[in-house]
Amino acid sequence: MLLWTINDFPAYGNLSGYNVKGHHACPICEENTSYHQLKYGRKTCYIGHQKFLKRNHPYRRLKKAFNGCQEDKTAPPPLIGDGVYNCVSHIEVTYGKATKHSGVKNIWKKKSIFFELPYWSKLDVRHCINVMHVKKNACDSIIGTLLNIKGKTKDGINNRKDLVEMGVRLELQPQPHGKRTYLPPTYHTLLKSEKISFCNCLRGVKVPQGYSSNIKSLVSMEDLKLMGLKSHDCHVLMQDLLPVTILGILPKIVR
Repeated sequence: MLLWTINDFPAYGNLSGYNVKGHHACPICEENTSYHQLKYGRKTCYIGHQKFLKRNHPYRRLKKAFNGCQEDKTAPPPLIGDGVYNCVSHIEVTYGKATKHSGVKNIWKKKSIFFELPYWSKLDVRHCINVMHVKKNACDSIIGTLLNIKGKTKDGINNRKDLVEMGVRLELQPQPHGKRTYLPPTYHTLLKSEKISFCNCLRGVKVPQGYSSNIKSLVSMEDLKLMGLKSHDCHVLMQDLLPVTILGILPKIVR
């Protein structure tokens, strides 16, 4: 018996029939998804996650740490299976290359075949996100930002400009110096010597047989970056190794 599906987020959309792209990509919030279209990064940024916290949680009152606004909204109730079925039961989709889409956009794009199972609409949980996919994406972003890896870092000129445009962390705004642009260092900015210390720490790690990949082979001392990380390697890094490597090189507020 099929209890639920376990997949990454794009597959979530394929199997559930929900449109997981664009401004309303959250299948829990649907049309109430909080989003912000970044002016310089040209991406959709999803904000307002503090509404899922308790009403008296201190994070709700923090403005500068998030998007510059205090969060007073409450989390929307997730749709139950019968509610989802009512949203998709009337949708008719013709598959194939000759498919013509109407001008009306719908956040639900098809009726999932799983609703043919008599118990599917009664399940409290129908689709699950694979935590290893999420952890790998988060790990790649953290490592790329810490080591300032080109194409992997989330801290660049456009990101800093978007912060200024949103009115948060103005002390990090880019500063033009002639033909160059200076980015003020932040808490997570590492010196070259600290990057070398970070990579040397990982190169010296010895783990039991079968615990993970050979971490030493994943570290490039020439480019000061990590390469070829698999999902399980990212899991080991996030759970055990990363807290050790940053212990002596990052301030307590980051750790």
